[in-house]
Amino acid sequence: MQRRMFFATGAAALAGAATGGADRVWGASAPAASTHSIIPNVRVLDQDGREHRFYDGLVKDRVVLINFFYTSCGETCPLVTENLRAVQDLLGERAGRDIFMYSVTLQPELETPAILADYAALWDIRPGWKFLTGAPDEIERLRRAIGFASADPTYDRIKDNHTGIVRYGNDRLDRWAGTAGLGRPAWIAKAVTALAEA
Repeated sequence: MQRRMFFATGAAALAGAATGGADRVWGASAPAASTHSIIPNVRVLDQDGREHRFYDGLVKDRVVLINFFYTSCGETCPLVTENLRAVQDLLGERAGRDIFMYSVTLQPELETPAILADYAALWDIRPGWKFLTGAPDEIERLRRAIGFASADPTYDRIKDNHTGIVRYGNDRLDRWAGTAGLGRPAWIAKAVTALAEA
């Protein structure tokens, strides 16, 4: 599925369905941009304090898994992080070699690289998985562009409504999909590995 179509419509619908609010997201409008500019090239910092450009440095020509989270999230984020940690185990040496994982904070105004490093250490995260923060307006732009937003502003303000989805794709092939963050780790690993081998 082309990146533009997935991120503009399908991803938003999937996000709503996973959190029980599908009726709130079908009205999302498609951006009028080329497929090469759908994923913003915003500046982000990883848990080690290293600066990256999100698209050029982390996504371009790669196979990636992307989710949004925040460290003070009560229920969903810890469960999704635990699940993705199992996915990382299943990916083995491919994690960080030809498949990359990115978790982006929904609270960039609070969550510094040091806080993200503590969170990553809590889950014994290995190389190949980056926890990312940045300027709040740029993280918000990224969140909206890649489909972690609802057309309903009331629903959209609740951060926990955006934490249960994982986007994964092969940017080189422009093939993207999404799944519930609490899906079976073996299935998620198998799906993203298949994209990497396509």
